[in-house]
Formats: sequence, C-alpha cells, structure tokens
Amino acid sequence: MLNLNKQISTIVAGLLLASCAQAIDMERMEIYGYGTAFYSNYDYLQNYQSAPKNRSKVDFERFVISPRFLLTDNIKLVSEIEFEHGGTGVTVEYDTLDEFGEFETEIEKGGEVVVEEAYLDIAVNDWLNFKVGHMIVPVGLNTQRHLPNLYLSTHRNISETTILPNTWHETGVTAYGKFAQDFNYQAMIMSGLNSEFFDSAHWIRSGVQTNFEHVNADDLAFALRVDYGSTIGSHIGGSIYIGNTGQNRNKKQISTDGTVLITEIHGVYDEGNIKLRAMALLGDLSDSESITLANKNLPNALEAKQTPVASQALAYFVEAGYDIAPMLGHENAIIPFVKYDFVDSMYEVEGIVQDLDRYERSTVTVGLDYFLTENIVFKTDYSRTSHGTKSGIPDLDIFTLAVGYQF
Repeated sequence: MLNLNKQISTIVAGLLLASCAQAIDMERMEIYGYGTAFYSNYDYLQNYQSAPKNRSKVDFERFVISPRFLLTDNIKLVSEIEFEHGGTGVTVEYDTLDEFGEFETEIEKGGEVVVEEAYLDIAVNDWLNFKVGHMIVPVGLNTQRHLPNLYLSTHRNISETTILPNTWHETGVTAYGKFAQDFNYQAMIMSGLNSEFFDSAHWIRSGVQTNFEHVNADDLAFALRVDYGSTIGSHIGGSIYIGNTGQNRNKKQISTDGTVLITEIHGVYDEGNIKLRAMALLGDLSDSESITLANKNLPNALEAKQTPVASQALAYFVEAGYDIAPMLGHENAIIPFVKYDFVDSMYEVEGIVQDLDRYERSTVTVGLDYFLTENIVFKTDYSRTSHGTKSGIPDLDIFTLAVGYQF
C-alpha cells in the first residue's frame, strides 16, 4: 500500500510540476481529497407542465484529489482536481423548467474533469498573505463548507447552488489573513462573469466562463469576505461580490455594464451536540432587461439558454441537527436533522421581463447522518419541493441515500 501511495504521489507531482526545472522532495508533498456518491428515488417531470413520474438514479457524484507541495518554507502550491459523475466527455441533461422540456448537450472543457484550484499560497504574516492563481471565490457558505462531513443533507444546500456556481472558482489574486484575534478576511480580484449565459432558472450561475478555452477578462470582479470565529467550527460572517459582465460577452457586446452585486450573511453553530447552519443571499443585476434582449439574438451554436434574466435573486436556508449518540450510549455521531431551503431565481424583474412562479422553490428536508468515523459519513434524507402558487407544478418528493468521505 505504501508503494502504491508513493507511485500515485510521484505521478501527480510529475503531471503538475512537469515544467519545473528543480525536483521536489516528495516528503514536502501532501495529498488530501474527498468523495460523494448517492442513490435517489424521486419525482421526475417530463417538463414543468406534466404530471410527475417516479424514477431512481445512482450517481458517483464527485471524487476530488488535492495534492499540495511545500515549495519553500513560506510558499505552497495548492491544487484540487475534481472528477464529476464518474467520467469525462459529453454530458447530456434534461431541462424541465426552460421551454417545454428539452435535452441539452454540454462539453465541459474536455468533460467533467475540473481543476477547481491551482494556486501559489504565499505566507507573509498572520494578517497579510496571498494566493495567486485559480481558486475558490470567497462568497457564500458552500465555498467554505463543501466537504461532506461539513453539511448534514445528502446534497450541498440547494438554495445557494441553484443561483451560484457549485464551489465557484475563478482565476485571480487573493489577500487573506487574521486580525483582532478571531476575525478572518479574504479579498479577491478575479475574472468577471459573462452575461450571455445568465438565465431564468439559475440566474447568474452559468455565467462562469468554463465553456471556452480562454476566459474573457475585459470586466473584472471583486469579492470580500469577513468571518468571526473558526470557519470550520462555529462562526458568523458575510461576503460581498461586485463585477461588471457586459464586456465579457463573446457575441454582441452591450453598452450597459450588467453589474452583478451579491451580498450574503451566514452563521454556523457547532458546539457539543447541537449543529446549526444558516445563510441568506440577495443578488442584484443591473441592466437585466438589456441583457435579456441581447441574449434573445445569440446564435444557437453558443448553446446559451436565451431565457429572460431577473434583476434580483434571493436564496436562504436554515439547517438544524442534534447528535443523539450520547443518549444511545454510542461513540460515533448520529445526527437527525431538519432543513428548509428557499430560492427564487426571478425574485424581482424589470421592463419586459415577466416574473414566473415556477422559479420560486421551497424545499423541506428531514434526514439522518451516521458517522462511521470522523471522516466517513452515511446519510439519508427525504425532501419535498414546492414551487410558486401559480406555477401549476405539483410538489416533488426525493428520497436519497448517500455516502461521503474525506482523506
């Protein structure tokens, strides 16, 4: 086993550092990672106007490997490679909310293998350090707590991941550090979004520029996050993101800015047997009517949704669990929980854009987590999602079994 680990470490190091003239001492290398897989039985919509049908699926959701190299005493190379859904290549998804239901083919930079992080971490002192390269955007709760043992539900909170990219990552420069003992900050300048890919169902989520070989950076963006407490344990905090999007378009640039402004607050309480998490996020998009009109005339080859875009989106959730293992005389954590998610990707609209109730979604989830070890968790939950009252969409039920692990 030791020889196998050494072989894997050598291969990964060679791939990531092939251009380095100086060899790295393998004792200065660490490998972390995590993975999730699940089985779901759920109500399936042929399209948003149809009656639901019962379906089941199994998904090897993700496997992530994160090699890290200590280049000097204060400079570290951090990388993270994610393999999604067990393979690479062309993905096909069925969209039930846009149009009348349609199949969509996506090629995600050579398939569903994603470099989520690849940056130099330069340590200076407690209050000022730098990251340079490709890294996670410090906005929302999901970016800090996306490992499977840091959230209770089988999936990451759907309110946040409906309108923001799941573990949002961009290329840029981050300054970070700690001040006044328990205050932590991150300030990041990065490439901005592309408003050609904004849509009704997911607001700005698809605006991350992963569809092309190069990322347009005529418009940049800025994010700031401040937390009080331990970001892995109990803490409260907030974040803000602002950036223009109009000049990052590939076709038919618009004269307006298309400014995205996201403000978010969050909190985690993890003391003793009590597990609490909550987040509220409000997103604002200027010139949403201009973007909607411009997107209607995009070429089909671009594979953009071309659906109306809202001027505001709203998302929030609260999750509460309690470890009952001590009551049962059991050593490993057993946590029943309840969770409420709300998201409206068309919370406010302007001009000709119509607010459609089918994009307002509320989900109630109840479930149970069993930790086989601190880093291995088995999960099960049952959720019911309701859409806006005038949507005509029936309530949708999902039962899920999942396993998550990290190393």
